[in-house]
Order: sequence, then structure tokens, then C-alpha cells
Amino acid sequence: GRLEVKQTDIQPFLNPLSVKKIPMVGDVTFQLLSRLGIRTIQTLSEMPVDVLQQLIGKNGNELWKKAHGIDETPVVPYSERKSISTEDTFAQDSIDIQGIQSILSGMVEKLCYQLRAEKWLVSVVVVKLRYSNFDTENKQCRIPYTSADHTLLRYVLELFKKVYTRRMRIRLVGVKFTGLVHGCHQMDLFEDTEELISLYQTMDKIKNRFGTSSVGRASGLLK
Repeated sequence: GRLEVKQTDIQPFLNPLSVKKIPMVGDVTFQLLSRLGIRTIQTLSEMPVDVLQQLIGKNGNELWKKAHGIDETPVVPYSERKSISTEDTFAQDSIDIQGIQSILSGMVEKLCYQLRAEKWLVSVVVVKLRYSNFDTENKQCRIPYTSADHTLLRYVLELFKKVYTRRMRIRLVGVKFTGLVHGCHQMDLFEDTEELISLYQTMDKIKNRFGTSSVGRASGLLK
């Protein structure tokens, strides 16, 4: 939700709050202020600005302003993510189709992990290809909403076969998922199994703990 505070109510609204509510006050600054008996924004706002500068340094002036509800930081409008993508430019132009498919598999896996981590579902898949002569082509398709690796990988590989129409070396490949909506993957009775869903959950937990490269499909590790 959103709370609107009128100009005349800003200071009364801020006064009882802890100084930790001020974005630039971290643990070290909070401990310093606490030792001085400054725990609320009201107490902080009553401090002379020159004293704060002596205690904290150059940030003392900014801290004093924020305690008085003065913030000159530009307001950036919130916008929803519209797509998620990745691409890879090869060190050497390649015609190793199996190797390129393995790279695409790794791309899909990393993007799907990000989709699930941020709770997105995708409805449009795009595959990008650039030939050695720098000609660039794209193919896309609309799909039922999903964030499942095996489903999206199937569409990506199908699109790659359609977009790769020349017997030329490839310089770059890319994958983009767009048409995003918030949501979690729903089990497909015809394609998904409880074991597969459990596998994704386990792999995501491992990646959360040890990093995105800690576990993956064997095909996605070839590069």
C-alpha cells in the first residue's frame, strides 16, 4: 500500500521513529548515535548540524536533512520487469551445433532459476542468432505460462532449429523470455512429475546456498 504524509505532518510523523529507519544509517552509525543517547529521529533532528558533522563527518549534513524530512534524491518511478534475457558472443565463430545447443541449455537453466527466484512466469520465448557475417535473426513463439526448465528448453531448441537456416558459422546466440507475469509454476499433469518438481526445488535450494553455477544439467555445463 501507499501512505501519503502531508507537508505539515512530516516532522510529527518522523519524530517517534528509530534513527535506523533512515536509509543511510547502518549498524556502525546506529551504535555511535546510540552511545550518544540518540535513538529517535526527534532527538537527531534537535542536534545542531555542525555537531553532527563533527561526529559523523561529511554525511552529518545529509543525516540532519533526512531527520527533518528533506531528501533531494530524484524520485524514480517503479516499473515492472518486462523481460529477462542473456546472450553469448563466441571467442571464435562456431558451427558446432551440439555445443551451441548445450550453451542454450545452460542459458535456459540460469534464466529459469532467476524466474523462479523472482516468482515470474513467461509466455513468450525468443531466440537470437548472429552469423559470422553479422547478419542477425530472431524467432519467437507464444507459449502457456511457465517457468519450468524442461518446457522452456524444448521451445528454445525448436526455435533455434527454425532460426538457423544457413550453413554458416555462428558468432552469437541469445535467449529472451518476455510476456512476464507474477506467479509460481503450476504442475502440468501431462508433462510434470512430482519427482521433477522436487528436483527443481532441490536444485534451486543448492543454488541459493552455493551459487548459480554450483549445480546444473550435464548438457548445460558443456561450453
